[in-house]
Formats: sequence, structure tokens, C-alpha cells
Amino acid sequence: MASGALPPGFPPVVIDGQSYWDGGLVSNTPLQYVIDEAHGDKSLCIFQVDLFPARGMIPKTILEAAEREKEIRFSSRTRFNTTAAQELQRLNKAAQRLVAKLPESLRDDADAKILLENGCQTAVTVMHLINRPNEIDSQSKDYEFSRLSVEEHWEAGRKDVEQSLAHPDWLNRKPPQNGMKTFDLTKK
Repeated sequence: MASGALPPGFPPVVIDGQSYWDGGLVSNTPLQYVIDEAHGDKSLCIFQVDLFPARGMIPKTILEAAEREKEIRFSSRTRFNTTAAQELQRLNKAAQRLVAKLPESLRDDADAKILLENGCQTAVTVMHLINRPNEIDSQSKDYEFSRLSVEEHWEAGRKDVEQSLAHPDWLNRKPPQNGMKTFDLTKK
């Protein structure tokens, strides 16, 4: 229920005396939680859906400025989390290579074990699917859920998925060697 509670359009949902707003206000796409659940050496393929773009046009009106502010607010955490996860993967792979170079007597060292225990041991591929604004979107897009706008967003999302999955970079991808590879194949 709280996932529909977005300020200022919708009040928080109260559960057992606690007020909750949409979790997307804290982390719109909780990528790190998915990576943290990885076990073994199987590759992960994650589809990350961003409802707001991180990059956009410079606003020319006050309404465009309000719209852009929301896009930045909701997308900045996603971009930060993806960049941080990518850096953690890169550091973990470096730690693996470093420990492998150590003499056998040092590989059981407590610090070496800590380095290897932190981070995901598997290759991670992330497909970004980003809702980019169209001409009719406005600053009310975080709470405007008319049947027409929902259907238009579903159709745009379907086209983005089809375009991304048919892209040669996606079709010819290989598991990343350095921990994590991200794809954003619907840039306009």
C-alpha cells in the first residue's frame, strides 16, 4: 500500500502506528540488495527499471523546472547505487586477483579473507530500462495515473524492452570479466 503513497499527491500510509511513504523516495531501484543475495559463481542478469531519467533537457519554464527537479530527485539515487555497485564489483575482482598472487601461506590471512568475503563473487550484468519523457509528460507524472497515461507508459516500456533485447550489444554480450557491466540501449 505504501508504494502508492507519494508526496504531495498522496499521504503516507499508516501501519501499526508508523507512517510510510513509497520506498522509491529512499531507493527507487534497490540494486545492491539483489547483488547481496547472490550466491556461488553463477552470473547475475538484472533488469533495472528507472521511472525517471537522470539526464534531461535544461528547463525553460517553471513547470519544466518542477518536472526536471522530480526526475533528478528520483533518479539520482538509482545512478548513485549503480555506480557504487559497479565500483564495489571492480574492487572485489581486484582483491580476488591480489589474493591469488599471494604465497599460499598468506592466503588464509584474516585480512585476505575479509577482502574476499566482501562483495559479490559473480559476474553481474545490468540492463537499464529508463522511462524517458515524451512531449506530453509533465511535472505531475509521479501522481497522474489516468488510464490513458498508464497505457501510453506501458506501450513505451514495451517498445523499450523490445528495442533493448534486440540490440546487437545485448545479443552479443558476454559475462563481464571485471565484475559488472551495464547496458542502456534506449538512449535517445
